[in-house]
Amino acid sequence: MKVFFVGLATLLCFAGGEALRCNVCKRKFLLFGCVQGSGETTCGWRERCVNIKASLGKLPLYYRLNCTSVLNCGKVRAPDESHLTYDYTCCNTDFCN
Repeated sequence: MKVFFVGLATLLCFAGGEALRCNVCKRKFLLFGCVQGSGETTCGWRERCVNIKASLGKLPLYYRLNCTSVLNCGKVRAPDESHLTYDYTCCNTDFCN
């Protein structure tokens, strides 16, 4: 019976953790800050705060802030024919992006 209560207490400690909170911005420019869609969000399980840098070649154009799957962290993607690349930089503390 003691083992049951110790296991239950351990489970409740881990389940009671707070979810990660992140900044949200659809378009952020270095000189102007967030110009579209600013706010806050709560990440889901296995998500991290992310700062996505959209670049044309080596020229950074804008940034996106949000949550993303841990599987995207550290990746560079080129999802369409616009010649833009998206560099995913993740962090795991509240409002770290």
